[in-house]
Amino acid sequence: MKLRSSLIALACLASFGAANALTPAQVIAERDAGTLKEVRLAGASALRLMVGAYIQSELADAATFDVYYDSATGGNHRAYAFRTKVAIGTWPVGTPVLITKRDAGGSGQGVTPLLNGGDATQAHMLVSAGCTATANVSPASDIAKPTFICGTTTSALAHAGISDVEPALLQAPIHGGTNLNTTGLDAAGFVQNIFAVAVNKKLYLSLQKAQGLVDASATVVDESEAKQPSLPKSFVAGALTSQLLGSSSTKKGWNLLIPATVDSNIDNKRINVCRRVPTSGTQAASNMFFANTPCGGAAGGYTPAAGTTTAVPSVLGNLTVQQGSSSSNVEGCLATTDGLADSTGGGYAFGVLGRENNPLPKDANGNLIQDKGYRFVKLSGATPSRAAVIMGEYDFVVESTMQWAKPGFANAPTAEQLALLTKMRTEMGKASVLQRLDADLQNGLVAPPSTFTGAWANLDALTRSYTSHTARNSGNSCSPVRMTK
Repeated sequence: MKLRSSLIALACLASFGAANALTPAQVIAERDAGTLKEVRLAGASALRLMVGAYIQSELADAATFDVYYDSATGGNHRAYAFRTKVAIGTWPVGTPVLITKRDAGGSGQGVTPLLNGGDATQAHMLVSAGCTATANVSPASDIAKPTFICGTTTSALAHAGISDVEPALLQAPIHGGTNLNTTGLDAAGFVQNIFAVAVNKKLYLSLQKAQGLVDASATVVDESEAKQPSLPKSFVAGALTSQLLGSSSTKKGWNLLIPATVDSNIDNKRINVCRRVPTSGTQAASNMFFANTPCGGAAGGYTPAAGTTTAVPSVLGNLTVQQGSSSSNVEGCLATTDGLADSTGGGYAFGVLGRENNPLPKDANGNLIQDKGYRFVKLSGATPSRAAVIMGEYDFVVESTMQWAKPGFANAPTAEQLALLTKMRTEMGKASVLQRLDADLQNGLVAPPSTFTGAWANLDALTRSYTSHTARNSGNSCSPVRMTK
């Protein structure tokens, strides 16, 4: 009797442990038993926090939710293990699920490999016995704090992809594509993604002075919204397409915006561009918006300035374009430039980032974690905010898409995987979900008009504050933004 009681107690403890985490050992056990449901996603690093936040808030039993990174920063791969708190298709409540998200390579990895089907392979995180626990508590309560680090990958293909722009735009050669036919993909938009121009702090302060927003003697930026400076869209377009070269005898650089009374060496200041690689959805959105490429065709668009991963920002000289595979690379480039100094104000740089990025991240208690050395600016006087997008005042916004291979293709998701993917695509971009996301994510995302029926004016005030009634044509980022509801 005593032994039986001990066995029952051990069984209860094992059950309790399984209900309160989904550790690597438990993932492996469920996989070996054939009960683990695994879904692989790839693409759009700008949306990785949204994906994680949605899984945590809408799908996972909080007592079982664990976060996996590939490294301390989770720069290339992240994963989420949990037991479902809702039934999904044929999966009952309590089903063990592992969703891996590949960020490496950006949006292009959420399109091209899916089109290549069985001939394509990708590296995806492998949750195995080699994963190590961090100091963070399991189960996880914060998607930005990994409970486990898994540095090993396995060769596989994503079941679905996520991209900042529609698949066809990413197949343009300028974006690293090869004009593959995208009709084999079931693709649809699910959320509006806001992009903005960011400048390093030294440039921000000089722009504030040049535009009379702060006193000429100011030594630090004024952080108030009323003092946010602006860059002309035409200037950004010129620099991104090699027309403005910084230091040169023709004086086509920062001197067009900043007078010598603010920076006496302005004629010699280099234009440092911090940008993403061609396969990035952020870069595709930038090319579309500032260069009208590939939208305008051979005659109606401009060629973006070539970038390299080895370009090093500098205070003086001609145009330099540094490109990186992640948003953190762009942030690092801006920070590096801000650390440069000379006797008249230092180096100047700008780049394009998703508005969900925060140059001044804070912890749960509101304490500053880090000043990343850059700030967002207005674009031709328009503020890069969710409210401005909703009202049609700011139009550097595209509709992000989620896609998978259609039935009949070798890499099409199974029926049960499709139930989860469809649920995610249908729900992730709704105002009711955005309201529950982190404040930083809310700055960069807007529910599109397709998420509601009827008149926008008839929505309640809270829903309206997260929902746009302006949009481009569905699946066509090259079309202009207009009010539709």
